[in-house]
Amino acid sequence: MKHRVTVTTDRELIVQAKRQAHQTGTQPAGTTQLDRSGFVERWAGQFTVREGGPENLRLQSLKTKHRIA
Repeated sequence: MKHRVTVTTDRELIVQAKRQAHQTGTQPAGTTQLDRSGFVERWAGQFTVREGGPENLRLQSLKTKHRIA
């Protein structure tokens, strides 16, 4: 089963992903698919949650859903 994740990144990284996809004959989304083996070990603790005030209801809802303080 696949799940989708939205990631915000620098424009230069997007350009590089498109270039690599063109060279390999794939789609840019295909270059970002993750091999789940070792994902948690490799990325645990590497992400941060941006601060948002109470006016950011979507962020507050996601924090509550995923039990993030």
